[in-house]
Amino acid sequence: MDADFFAFEDVTWQTVPPPARHPVPAAYVPDLDVGDELTIGLPNRYFIDGQVLLRPEREVVDFSDDGTLHESLAVCAPLHYWTWKASPSRNPVMQWWPVEYAWAYRDAGAPGESAPTALDAMDEQRSWLDRVRLDASQPPVLLPVPVREAGALTGRALRSRNPAGEWFWFVGVSEPVDVHGEICVQVVPSSHWWLHQVGYYSELQDKVRSVPLHRLFAYV
Repeated sequence: MDADFFAFEDVTWQTVPPPARHPVPAAYVPDLDVGDELTIGLPNRYFIDGQVLLRPEREVVDFSDDGTLHESLAVCAPLHYWTWKASPSRNPVMQWWPVEYAWAYRDAGAPGESAPTALDAMDEQRSWLDRVRLDASQPPVLLPVPVREAGALTGRALRSRNPAGEWFWFVGVSEPVDVHGEICVQVVPSSHWWLHQVGYYSELQDKVRSVPLHRLFAYV
């Protein structure tokens, strides 16, 4: 029988997990740019993910927590950033935050490194105790898990890959749903997630996508 009869599309790329994400001190990130996400906080107290760099310049300001001068970044909440991008006449609420208390998450792995085939976060032998850290001096390393293992998905940052191997970020706007016989999750680009919260934008409605469940990953 003709071998072409048995030919099928190689879809293994759809289930290859993304790399782990590591927090890099913002002071050592050479390509930090306006719009980049940052995690800010105070070591051994708290961390706040998803803040956004609003301006390229830095200023040396007095930080109220310790009363000393620090080189600082202009950061704001993502809601303020994306509404400002949509309406530049807005005056976004921002703060100057010490660069030594800011981190940018970056993918692990060197160019040419083989893609992971197994994930520590998916290992059934692992316990929640494995996530207990010795200290909270910096944000944690984030590990990818298939969304079917991630719990609630609405409002979660999700990642998916295209056939060319490029990774894209989305935000889940539904739980798993049957779409024409395939289990999917409705997602939107990160910027749209915030804009949908402040108004109805007709031009964004066709950007809501249904992505098959097996092609999406979350981080824990």
